[in-house]
Amino acid sequence: MPGESVEEIEERLELLMERELEKRRRVREEEKVRSLIFDSSTIRAFVKLFNKGVLRDFTWIISAGKEAMVLSGVGPDGELAIKVYRVATANFGRYLDYIVGDYRFVPVKSKRKLIRLWARKEYRNLARLFEVGVRVPRPIDVVGNVLVMQLIGEGGFPAPLLREVPELPDPEAVMWDILGQVRISLLEAELVHGDLSEYNVMYWLGLPWIIDVS
Repeated sequence: MPGESVEEIEERLELLMERELEKRRRVREEEKVRSLIFDSSTIRAFVKLFNKGVLRDFTWIISAGKEAMVLSGVGPDGELAIKVYRVATANFGRYLDYIVGDYRFVPVKSKRKLIRLWARKEYRNLARLFEVGVRVPRPIDVVGNVLVMQLIGEGGFPAPLLREVPELPDPEAVMWDILGQVRISLLEAELVHGDLSEYNVMYWLGLPWIIDVS
């Protein structure tokens, strides 16, 4: 809720982490467990988002990868996905390669600044794509290394990735739909998804949704 303190946000995040840690301990992923800890700048970003009224609550971890973690949350307009880019485990060189050549961003040498730049880059890409009608999560806000967007799914659970859908009713129609989205991205937003595959297309309400557009 707006007005929450750093200590309150930190305590709630720690409880969320403990649930995830316990699940991961059961499968002995101790190395991954240690990488889940939020640093102070990330906690401050959450505090700002709560105080701005962007976030009202967060519930659980949707996914936890090496370079980013996604939480489900709630805002004034409904369900949210909260993407947290990790500073400690991020691949600096890979991020830098994607920034170089993008006229909208000046490359930086600090790892923390680069991660914030990367989060801002995804936010702006989402905004451009959403504006021209590409089916992507609606971007809500970005603070530091925390990006808030519309949750594609319901009840705090994400829609399945295309690769997780056992059987599409009309695979050819889905293929042409995705190609149409790519065409709009290129012609209207002047953006090309550099890693488009069944791993970053979600299937929701009978339609494909493109994600991970940083």
